[in-house]
Amino acid sequence: EPLVVLLLLPMFFTFSGLNTQLTLVDNLGLVAVTGVILIGSILAKGGACWAAARLTGQDNATALGIGALMNARGLMELIIINIGLQRGVIGPALFSILVLMAIVTTLMASPMFEWVYGRKARERGDLGGLDAAEDDLAARAVPASKT
Repeated sequence: EPLVVLLLLPMFFTFSGLNTQLTLVDNLGLVAVTGVILIGSILAKGGACWAAARLTGQDNATALGIGALMNARGLMELIIINIGLQRGVIGPALFSILVLMAIVTTLMASPMFEWVYGRKARERGDLGGLDAAEDDLAARAVPASKT
């Protein structure tokens, strides 16, 4: 596992980044396509996860939280679109748009979760006793390095 995490994963992300050419998204038509893909992907995955959570009996706030967290695509999306680019199924412009979509949806998952579920759940005490003071548990658990 250390080999994968420390060497192969960074190399994969570097490879994906080097294949991304945002300069190809250079006209209003492609910017509009990027917006449609971004909004469509957020609504499709978030909406499907919200609906599944509601069908299994979750309340609306919890279902929205699940939908927000499941919007983080990241690694799987990059693997699939890299294969598509290598096989010639998608072109460099669409690859760049999809990389941008993967990055934006992954980065927005945590703030979106906090907005739709986290603050209210913390106030209600639904996060297993976590409060803002305990959110930095990892920072307190790791001793400071002595340099």
